[in-house]
Amino acid sequence: MQNKSMKYFNGPFIKKDTVHYRHYQNNIANSCKNKNSLVVLPTGLGKTIIGILLVAYSLKKYPRAKIVILAPTRPLVAQHKASCIKFLDINPEEIISFTGKISPEKRILLFKNSKIIISTPQVINNDIMRGRYDLRQVSLVVFDEAHKTKGNYSYNLISQEYITTCNDPLILGLTASPGKDFERIQLICDNLHIENIVFRNYEDEDVKEYIHDIDTYINLVNLPIKILELSQVWQELLKRFLRFFIDRKLINPYKKYYSKLDFLRMTNDLTLSFQYEKEYISEEEYLDSLYYTDPKIIDIINDNEIDVNSVYSYCSSCISLLHAKDLIETQEISLFLSFLEKIEFRAEQGILSAKRIVNSEHFQFVRSTIEKEKLSDLTHPKIDKIISLITEEMEEFNNKKIIIFTQFREMAEFLKNRLQNEFKNHLSIEKFIGQSSKMNDFGFSQKLQSEILQKFRNDEINVLIATSVAEEGIDIPNVDAIIFYEPVPSEIRLIQRRGRTGRYASGRCYILVTEDTVDIPFYIVARRKEGIMKSVLTGYEQIDLNNKLERKSIIFSEPNKSKSSDFELIKNFKDRRDKEKELLANRSIEEILTQLDDFCNSEEYKKIKECGVTFFSDIVKIEHQEMRNKIMKQKGKKNMPQKQRKMYLNKNVKTLINIVKTYSQEDLLDFGELKQLATEEEIIDRKFYIHFNQACHHGYLRKQGSSVQFIMDYD
Repeated sequence: MQNKSMKYFNGPFIKKDTVHYRHYQNNIANSCKNKNSLVVLPTGLGKTIIGILLVAYSLKKYPRAKIVILAPTRPLVAQHKASCIKFLDINPEEIISFTGKISPEKRILLFKNSKIIISTPQVINNDIMRGRYDLRQVSLVVFDEAHKTKGNYSYNLISQEYITTCNDPLILGLTASPGKDFERIQLICDNLHIENIVFRNYEDEDVKEYIHDIDTYINLVNLPIKILELSQVWQELLKRFLRFFIDRKLINPYKKYYSKLDFLRMTNDLTLSFQYEKEYISEEEYLDSLYYTDPKIIDIINDNEIDVNSVYSYCSSCISLLHAKDLIETQEISLFLSFLEKIEFRAEQGILSAKRIVNSEHFQFVRSTIEKEKLSDLTHPKIDKIISLITEEMEEFNNKKIIIFTQFREMAEFLKNRLQNEFKNHLSIEKFIGQSSKMNDFGFSQKLQSEILQKFRNDEINVLIATSVAEEGIDIPNVDAIIFYEPVPSEIRLIQRRGRTGRYASGRCYILVTEDTVDIPFYIVARRKEGIMKSVLTGYEQIDLNNKLERKSIIFSEPNKSKSSDFELIKNFKDRRDKEKELLANRSIEEILTQLDDFCNSEEYKKIKECGVTFFSDIVKIEHQEMRNKIMKQKGKKNMPQKQRKMYLNKNVKTLINIVKTYSQEDLLDFGELKQLATEEEIIDRKFYIHFNQACHHGYLRKQGSSVQFIMDYD
């Protein structure tokens, strides 16, 4: 129970009577003071305050140390900085934020003279790798949205560097949703060197008195007869194309439901198989990355002498058909029509996967039927349901602050126009989307996003129609109702969206589900994943936590605050460039040597040795320093072959190159289709344009009008 005598957290480095006391936050913060901890709290329970409490503790323990707070986006960085200034009793000038727009030499000076550094992880990682500063005198690193700690994300590299260099490291990972299963949660714990997991949900005793109920309502709608007829015709066309795979034993004929992911995985397996044949990837990497292993897709194709290009092409056709089916059944007829036009355009460009669809009698029937009907007669029933829910919120709950989540930006625009027309004299309605979109719609800048959110907070906007950009991190108080235009098949997105309501008062969450469509399995999958996640965290004894860390006191050198030393630190920054390159090269060499050592101690090495294979290292003693010198000499050569540069391509850049290579006809792929396929790989919005531009800049792809040309493959 809450200590009734305490209304606020007060103590060293916390501003008096600014942080409201919550018993569970106190319990959690105390359990994280001496162990690397992963704190999992549902959205709205105040993860930021737990971070503030731990920052205050660390400042007291090591007054001369620095603290680093990491967040995946610049808006989140800005929010953390504002919270630190609001709640912490230290000089605001010692609380600084980093972005890539701040010059490296200025970041060196700011890091040296600041107490709390808040940044996106990429900036900190780049500086550390180049030796601009280190983490030896950092007493706490906070990893916000810790579920992003996977793959090559900068969180992994920073945590490893911190654990390696600091004598007394303390890590705090914060998330509302770490992952759907044991494996993903274990991966986060491994990457952040977690020693302690703290999980709370709304039912916990020390949480109950502080939370507000969120009532979830599943609103089922049925498609009208006219849309059902069109959907059925489209389904028959899909069945015809599925025969290609069934007859060739490439898919299970008894499967009840096929998704776009089935065919993307098939093409992924084929591409991996060709890479393995050309020795671009190892056998271990190849086998670990395959989706279909018993049997492999490539084995079926080889055994039955199936034309590979036809498999790629039919996969592309089925992906388009399934996407269109989802649009007509779960979205709105205007989005379906827009996608049909894209298919027609691709067919005009001679793309076989699109021509196959457009030339079918099914396509012609659907197209002509829609042209004869009034679009208003084909409106999706979800539209009327949303209007009904908003009206109910206004009349029964006197609520004029609602967020509507939708997956597609076109749908956000449609809903904005439709609802503005419906409630023009009663509600102010605006959409909220990311920074980049289609070529003729560049999305909302961060400045515009901030302005819209501020208007929403000030009640100048009543209904916000948002895409996934509003799921994480943004601070939107006093939202009493959330409407899901469609379910999402992700426990993380379900939790993040639902957490936008119920923060300061009881909230309502409405999820619109169309009967007998993909909406049903999507909702079931998300709830199942959420249930699994909770069961893993509740009984987290099965998680293997780090128990090998040895801590000593952080050692501080004598402070030198002279302005001349600061000047010396940065005055010859340009001279540091060669030194930074050498440091990066040394790190690469260390990775190579570590991989060699790991391989020599691996089971794979032993198996190969047992087969009678003799390694060069068995005969000749490899001197690490000699190898290092040779590699450094090689790295210092000018006019290096192009292949050396390609080794450092980002994973997302490689994915985009593979998509264009896989789906292009005569080396050309429609730009819109590339964006659609990239969405399946979670390369969307600004991320898509950044990595697409890199692929073009390095000469792997080329933009030609509305198409993308495949130029060359990476090694």
